[in-house]
Amino acid sequence: HRDLHSFPTRRSSDLGKRLSDWLDEPSALGGDPNTAPAAAVRAIGTNAIPWLLSEFKRGGSTLDWRLNELLQKQRLINYRFPFDQRVLRALRGFYTLGPLAEPAIPNLLELVESEPGCIPEALAGIGAPALPALQQCLTNTKSYATSAGQLAPIPGITIGAISSAITAGRISKPEAAIFLPAIRAWAQSTNQYTADYATNFLQHWHLALSADDDSYELSRAWK
Repeated sequence: HRDLHSFPTRRSSDLGKRLSDWLDEPSALGGDPNTAPAAAVRAIGTNAIPWLLSEFKRGGSTLDWRLNELLQKQRLINYRFPFDQRVLRALRGFYTLGPLAEPAIPNLLELVESEPGCIPEALAGIGAPALPALQQCLTNTKSYATSAGQLAPIPGITIGAISSAITAGRISKPEAAIFLPAIRAWAQSTNQYTADYATNFLQHWHLALSADDDSYELSRAWK
């Protein structure tokens, strides 16, 4: 049984190069599908999924520091948090695999409440196959105790992940249109954290609080 951490790529010159080494390369950062790391990860394919999932667990909980960052009320849309290196590798891996990682979706959903700071990002990186899972995350109101009181962060984190995936081209605007009713509803929520995320999303993509107020040209782009 081959250790996935040392799973070779298809190029003989790279035999023995570890999956983690590919995902640590600077060219793996941008999600460009044409780089050597991207090609190597896709060559490994679904065989990489167990290792990528284990990196989330080995990276430790992202919850405490993520919530502390969120409570600082920075501009949240498309802001990249300093994930643990193992978590970063896993996120890069899922973004690189994209729809190939669809078999991991049930496992990722099982982890979302223990690792809310990164699992929505991984799901968004998979793209279209994960749209129903992202819809589930938008309705997950599990609450966590923080220094500022109880906080239900999963919908807000998911909104940010969706926005990042649109920017990266992983989710198209027409695909993301299914999320707009929920995002607009969250923008008017008393959950201030998620309301901020939702409001920032709408502002970032030049969308109105009500669909009726979107321009014809803008609304067409999301259909």
